[in-house]
Amino acid sequence: AVLRVAAAACMNCVAHPAVAATLSERLGSRDAKALAKPILNLAPGEAAYPEWLLGTWRATLSFDGYELPAKDLLSREEIFAEPTVPGLQKCSVALIPDVGKEGVQFQMRWVREKGGAVREDRATNLRSAIAGGLGYDAIERVEYKADPMLPNPFGVNPNRLSLIFVPGRTLNAERIEIFANAREWEAPSPDMFLESEYVRQVTFSSSRTGVPRQVSGEYAHFFTFRRIGDSRVEGNILTTAYTEPLQQERLFIKAPTRPILIFSHRLSLEREGEGDRA
Repeated sequence: AVLRVAAAACMNCVAHPAVAATLSERLGSRDAKALAKPILNLAPGEAAYPEWLLGTWRATLSFDGYELPAKDLLSREEIFAEPTVPGLQKCSVALIPDVGKEGVQFQMRWVREKGGAVREDRATNLRSAIAGGLGYDAIERVEYKADPMLPNPFGVNPNRLSLIFVPGRTLNAERIEIFANAREWEAPSPDMFLESEYVRQVTFSSSRTGVPRQVSGEYAHFFTFRRIGDSRVEGNILTTAYTEPLQQERLFIKAPTRPILIFSHRLSLEREGEGDRA
């Protein structure tokens, strides 16, 4: 059902199951196997967004259900018995920290960089999304586009982001490290934009023994944005959870690349102002 919703959101996407090469074709195929985790990854570029997303928006997320697309490999009981699968615990998917929560609202922003391209303000969006999902301001600071351990000749690293939580305020997270391993974007029509991002998230939290707890998860977001008017955008966020070889070895052996859990959220954007669209 959630794959049909994603395909419906991508109304102009034409499905070619035999040769599903592009992002729109894979989403239009309604086949979870087409959303498999990439095996080989090169450092992805930063997505360039359409002009009509430029500015500040009020986002509303509505849960649209979930599917278990690998039931031929893993039973429902096996999947839900493993709490480290992304989406099953709070903060295991940073952008949607409480999967299934209804009526979540937060701010999203896209800005124009010096070179002229429209980029997502990821630091603002993640901080706001986490506050909206948890119901309180949980983030102390965000570190993004600066990584002293991985020097970049261009001075920035758009594929790593660190979220440092207010100490003692959030049970499941004290720090989250997000690594983007693959990214695609596509504009099938002037009023539609698609983006996918494959992520490895490492979440650090305290434990009763005093030794920091570390949980690794792998998932992807598939975003569909459809412009309804200058001040309204409707869309969908399809999130696919994968197995992680060290964290979920028992599940990974059975399903190394296929998504084992998919959940969907409807996304509605209402423009908040006109002043930042220059």
